[in-house]
Amino acid sequence: MNLFEDAKQTELPEAQVKWNKLWDMYGFGQLATTDYKSFVLCDYESGVNGEGHSGWFFNTENAEGKETICKYLSALEQVLPAHLYDNLYKAFQSYGTEKEEILCEQADQYFYEHEQEVIEYLQNVANKLEL
Repeated sequence: MNLFEDAKQTELPEAQVKWNKLWDMYGFGQLATTDYKSFVLCDYESGVNGEGHSGWFFNTENAEGKETICKYLSALEQVLPAHLYDNLYKAFQSYGTEKEEILCEQADQYFYEHEQEVIEYLQNVANKLEL
């Protein structure tokens, strides 16, 4: 009996294939040139999930400069629901201040509670991708 012969190859649903393609395009930098707003949203979503708002601001500033954070905020204002953008902006205003830790942690928690809205937006972007 060969386990490899018995294992059935299953195909992923098209929505999952497109979701994976979106994140591949983000990871390889292709999304930055084809859909900048979605690129920034992917960066924000993965950054906050990885290291929270404080970490995302810090890493973006160190890699790209503070002006890039401002460009990202402008792009995110166009795609995030108002309540999520307000949350992000409050966290940004606290960045580098004595209130950063507490306010960014609050912003992280709010983001996680409403993250599904971000995921739904990105899933809609992914669904429009050509395979």
